[in-house]
Formats: sequence, C-alpha cells, structure tokens
Amino acid sequence: KQIANMSSTTTSPPDERNVEIKARIPGGPEEFERRLEVAKKLTGAEGELIVQRDVFFNSPQGGRLKLRYLQAPALSQLVFYDRPDEAGPKLSKFNKIEVDEPAVLEKILSQSNGTLGVLAKRRLLFLHKQTRIHMDDVQDLGHYMEFEVCLEPEQTLEQGQTIAEDLCRTFNIADADLMTGSYFDALTKGQK
Repeated sequence: KQIANMSSTTTSPPDERNVEIKARIPGGPEEFERRLEVAKKLTGAEGELIVQRDVFFNSPQGGRLKLRYLQAPALSQLVFYDRPDEAGPKLSKFNKIEVDEPAVLEKILSQSNGTLGVLAKRRLLFLHKQTRIHMDDVQDLGHYMEFEVCLEPEQTLEQGQTIAEDLCRTFNIADADLMTGSYFDALTKGQK
C-alpha cells in the first residue's frame, strides 16, 4: 500500500492582516461612557455585546496563541496572532478558526503547550467602514478601547495606520494612553 504525500497538494492560506491600536481609557466609567457615545454617533449603532473569556497558551514559535470562548450561539475560536509590542498603529498578522468543542481543545493545548492564564472581558463592537471599534471592560484591568483596521490585500500598512490615527483623533486618544502589548500582558504585569 502507498501512503499519499499530502504535503505537496496543500497550500497554506495567507495570513489575515490588520492595523491595531489599543488604548487605556483613563477617567473611569464616565470617560468610557463619553467615548461610547462617540462610537454610537460615528457608527449609528448601539454596539454588539460580546462576552469573551480568552485562555492563553505558550507559543514556542513566538506570537500569541489563545482560545477565545464566546457565548452561544457563537462558536468559540482558536486564534494565533503576531504583532510588535509598540505603542501606536501596528501591523498584526493572524489566523483563526471556529471551534465547536473548546473545552476539549483547551485540555489538549494545556497538555501540549501549557497554559499562561485567562483574561475575561465584556466588549461592545462597533463597525465603521473597514474598522472594528472595540469598547472593552476588561476584568481586573479596567476600561480600554481598540481599533482593528481590517486591511484589504492591496492595502499597505501605511494606509491602515492613517485610518487608525484619524480614529485616535476622533476619540481624543492621548499618546500616553496607547498600549504597547496586549491586555493579557498588562494583566500579568499588574498594570492598570
């Protein structure tokens, strides 16, 4: 019997790309509400509530690997992403897949890679043109917001950065409030 060589016939899809900005929202719930009103006015929507619980795993090749639990009827997701830890608009390359048995996958990844920790958040999602605007209440951290400018294949990093910088001005985000790493990094370092 011959065993087919599958590796010669499969091709890996290209990474998805976006330009991201994460920022702290100082000033507590009042400032969060003010910026929430900006998002509502900009998009003409009330925002979609997404309750997430992310389990982070060791990623020996670099980048970040997480299992994102979502409330039904949404399916959970396995997400790998890689982006530089720097303030301001940055390129994020990622791949994700929906998972219908997240508890089993979490067990497998915990056994094979090791678990780093868990981050929980309540997110209001707004869509503005090609940008996902996230208004986040992160458990044990506070209020944050994030822009994900979803790049088209022909768009450059610079074009995405321009869109993100324009949104920073719209939402009055100060340079001092820009985050370099992820929410999980801030949580594990005890930053607020």
